[in-house]
Amino acid sequence: MEWTTLIATLLGAMIAMASTLLIEVRKDRREAQGEWRRSKRELYAAYLATLAQVRSELQLLILDRGMPDEERPVAARRVFARCYDLRYQVEILAPRSVVEPALTYFRAVRRLRDAAGAGLGHQEVEREGSFDVIGTLEAVREAMRKDMGTDALAASAGQDG
Repeated sequence: MEWTTLIATLLGAMIAMASTLLIEVRKDRREAQGEWRRSKRELYAAYLATLAQVRSELQLLILDRGMPDEERPVAARRVFARCYDLRYQVEILAPRSVVEPALTYFRAVRRLRDAAGAGLGHQEVEREGSFDVIGTLEAVREAMRKDMGTDALAASAGQDG
């Protein structure tokens, strides 16, 4: 009888240790996924905010007809320079489904930079078909929302409430 008690105790301890270990592994995985999601959310928000701010500054540069032509390219490049760091982060951290539209948006804003640097006026930029900045913004925003599961989270929050 003494062996039976000892074996039962050991078996119970092993089961308790295994279940504790399993719970900790799942908890660590959930925390890692949450941290990854937060990191991507911050990166995506910074990317969109920075490119939107740069786009606005470039549009102001285009509207500023008093700036000398020789200063325009430098000013446009200076405004745009802060986009590169975030572009490279997105290229490394985001899935291809986000990288492709993010780069398309980046290139559209870069074309706007080139137009501002070349001294094109507002009407010329409006007429030019290669400046679909808003359309590319909508595509990258949709890809980011899909990657983050934002719509699914909003739907489940709506059902809970």
